[in-house]
Amino acid sequence: MPTLTLERLLASIGFGSRKECRALIRMGLVELEGIVQEDPFVEFEKRPDFITVNGEEVTTETKIYGILHKPLGYECSAKPQHHESVFSLLPSRFQGMDVRLVGRLDVDTSGIICFSNQGDFIHALESPKRGVKKRYLATLARPLEKEQEEQLLNPMMLKNEKRPVQAKSLNRLEEKVVEIEITEGLYHQVRRMFAAVGNHVEALKRISIGNLDLEQTELLPGEWRLCDAEDLKKLDG
Repeated sequence: MPTLTLERLLASIGFGSRKECRALIRMGLVELEGIVQEDPFVEFEKRPDFITVNGEEVTTETKIYGILHKPLGYECSAKPQHHESVFSLLPSRFQGMDVRLVGRLDVDTSGIICFSNQGDFIHALESPKRGVKKRYLATLARPLEKEQEEQLLNPMMLKNEKRPVQAKSLNRLEEKVVEIEITEGLYHQVRRMFAAVGNHVEALKRISIGNLDLEQTELLPGEWRLCDAEDLKKLDG
């Protein structure tokens, strides 16, 4: 196993190639416990928990699990077509660590979204077999009729899909505001489900994944944080 040097440490947490990390260090932009480090090849017996780069203290953890409160108007793509990327809200070094979004929200949908660079975690949250529940707050164009509610709570086929989907729960909060829970994660699924029963979603917000509620995270639109052990436990719930 290669010796852990300062340049290798920086490279492992997304600050660029080893050559680029060497340059950061030699410019005096890297500190450890308040002391500027100028030797890229200084070795560590134990990986430090945090390091300061260009004035910002960052974790040296290489396994990333995070949550973001996605605002409206952002594309869930590293290469957006028409709007700013959600990745612009995250540290640029995360892309160097192969961080990916867990599922997507369209540009007109806000709410909680997870991100990680751990394939098993991403698969567990996205896998139809796991059936991780996701709750949305939908504002409709027209009041939800009883017949439409019954259709949504029973298996229904959406166009170009191979398996039926259904709402696991439906809670009418106001005449045109509905809380809906699903366990699949198909493209534009909630919007398509309401359209299929003759209604239209005017505004949509994902308010929970698993047992992790957006409100509990206290994240404002555009804010993010890394998951703690309790978050991960709730996401698995």
